[in-house]
Amino acid sequence: MSPIRILSDVLSSVGLRLVEGTETSFRGRLFVLGIVVGIAGGLGAVAFQYLLIGFTALFFSGATSQAALLERAVDLPWYYRVLAPAIGGAFVGLIASYSGGGLVRGEGVPEVIEAIDRKRGRLPLRIVPAKAVASAVCIGSGGATGREGPIVQIGGTVGAAVGNRIDLPDPQTSVLLAAGAGAGLGGTFNAPIGGMIFAWEVLLGRVTRENVPPIAIAAVVGTATANVVVGLPDPIFSVPGIAVESPWEGAAYVGLGVVCAAVALAFANSLYAVEHGFERLPVPTDLKPALGGLCLGVLALSIPQVYGVGYPVIQDALVGGFALEAVLAFGVAKIVATSLTLGSGGSGGIFAPALYVGAMTGTVYGTLLDEVVPVPVADPTTYAAVGMGAVFAGASQAPLTAIVVVYELTGDVWIVPPLAIACLVSAALSRHASEGSIYTIGLLERGVEVDSRRLF
Repeated sequence: MSPIRILSDVLSSVGLRLVEGTETSFRGRLFVLGIVVGIAGGLGAVAFQYLLIGFTALFFSGATSQAALLERAVDLPWYYRVLAPAIGGAFVGLIASYSGGGLVRGEGVPEVIEAIDRKRGRLPLRIVPAKAVASAVCIGSGGATGREGPIVQIGGTVGAAVGNRIDLPDPQTSVLLAAGAGAGLGGTFNAPIGGMIFAWEVLLGRVTRENVPPIAIAAVVGTATANVVVGLPDPIFSVPGIAVESPWEGAAYVGLGVVCAAVALAFANSLYAVEHGFERLPVPTDLKPALGGLCLGVLALSIPQVYGVGYPVIQDALVGGFALEAVLAFGVAKIVATSLTLGSGGSGGIFAPALYVGAMTGTVYGTLLDEVVPVPVADPTTYAAVGMGAVFAGASQAPLTAIVVVYELTGDVWIVPPLAIACLVSAALSRHASEGSIYTIGLLERGVEVDSRRLF
């Protein structure tokens, strides 16, 4: 019996004993199960973090962080920088061929949405180790993806497994799936509120009396569990003070929302265009991630900043560390790099790339605004921080998640008003221009109905 199956059985047994010993309503018992799933999601987030560190060190000469990856990469021979993501892609293809195919490749969140809509909340438990290793290898070898997709799928699969093992009805199993995903997301980014809103807005598309307690407690417990294991982290991003320089600046953030919506649509279209292009290539499916990694490696020879998750590059942009030309090049290159990684069948998420592209978009917008308008405006770094959320809001069509998660990532409450303006505008325009989000376009192409998945 696999360790994952043993863990599932243990969690299910604990959950069943707690439920049987709880003289409460069915909603109360679901709340108790949310605690169990939250612990599992938080531990899964920590395990994936350490797995990613290990593979990053393996591929990039002992680098134990994304910042160290970028530092080591520029000192490595050119041929290694080209081959590292290709080798990582080859391993992803190999893992996928033996353990789940489409569930291992790609972003992860669409598979969770499909499981809720069409599979009665069921995901095969064997996918957990395969998805974790494939994503860690992909990102650790330089693949231009993020961590949230894998951990959402991993946490959601564990949550669903608990519900299935104790024979919960399908709707309640789907709630535990969403709870596990929210717990994993909260534990990964130290963002408990963002984790629960992501579960409601992106995965379930609804808030009910039945799903609020288990999802809320799972996200909080998942975040707390991760913090207990690795310590209470500082906010992932440090931003300069957010300030409004003139009364008309609200209009500037409306304009930023418009620009970010256009960029988000370009990002989504690029990703799916590359994916369709790779589907048409007369190359075995299992070899396509290696080919995508090879193309990424060639791109990274000129712009190594596209490697990996990209948080160090985002942080430098948030403090004004790059010239305008470099920022523009980074943003375009990241869209191409992420499209190559995921479109070819690599494994990872789009949240971090969307933040990256948004930070570059906001920097360019803020810099040009400062040069053009005759009145004082906020520093371009403020627009960079707001742009992070606005591009993700446009790509995901989930403005509430974008607002809350970016606030939790920065820890600056003053970012919320301009962030809300830009995110709401971006999401609204994106919904008007595209029927599906970056998470659901592929599902719509396969006939999965997701139009009702909107909180407002």
